[in-house]
Amino acid sequence: MKKEVRLEILGREYTVKSDEGEERVKKIGEYVNQKIQEITENTKTISTLNVAVLAALNIANDFFELQEKQKKYTRTVEDKSGQLVEKIRSAIKEA
Repeated sequence: MKKEVRLEILGREYTVKSDEGEERVKKIGEYVNQKIQEITENTKTISTLNVAVLAALNIANDFFELQEKQKKYTRTVEDKSGQLVEKIRSAIKEA
């Protein structure tokens, strides 16, 4: 069941309907607001649309970085698992 959660982003209040828990939605809203504030603090004059687009690009970059780290971690786990399996096979053959 979707719940309504109130968020404040860029000084405006938004009501979001979500199946996610209220704390998660608020945490996401705070993250988006933080990204927007980073842009507005470093830029003198910029339209709201440009702020939104730049924030979306920054968030997408964060997402892709995490995806790449996760893929690297998965490859490492797969490599280590394969090495372990080979050691076990060798130990069984020697026994």
